[in-house]
Amino acid sequence: MAAGLSARFEWTGTDYFELMRELVLPPDDMSELLQAIQSIFLGERLVYSGRFPMPPFLRRGKWFQIEAFPILDESNGATSFVLLSHRYTASVTDSSPAKAPVMNHYRKPLPFLPICASCKSVHKGGQWVPIERFLQQELHVELTHDICPSCIAELYPQYARVLNGLAE
Repeated sequence: MAAGLSARFEWTGTDYFELMRELVLPPDDMSELLQAIQSIFLGERLVYSGRFPMPPFLRRGKWFQIEAFPILDESNGATSFVLLSHRYTASVTDSSPAKAPVMNHYRKPLPFLPICASCKSVHKGGQWVPIERFLQQELHVELTHDICPSCIAELYPQYARVLNGLAE
């Protein structure tokens, strides 16, 4: 490897952030990444996505994308870990923007979210977007479908009695 790390470099125990700071990201980009990760831990941001040029000594003309996602503690829902994903892209001329803006996935609590009282579509950018699509676009999650106990009792009372009997 031309970066000064031989193929026999011992990766075990190596500090990820120290390597990124020393070999890959300039100070401003490193600061952006650290702030994004901190804001995920604090619950101020749901996810982070940033695009950066590779350092010239690694691969000239290449870019890479770093995405950060929270891993939640099942017992209390707090962020236990942040998963960082790295992906190389061919060049700055591909279809995605040169670098995602820092605030791209920043989620301040909204005082109001305009939602239809009937169909539950969300008013966004002059359009009514179905709630499921809105959540997928804004939260970057795959949705599963289930039914809560209250809805089972209201919509399918015959099943609710059976399920209540199984639970007891």
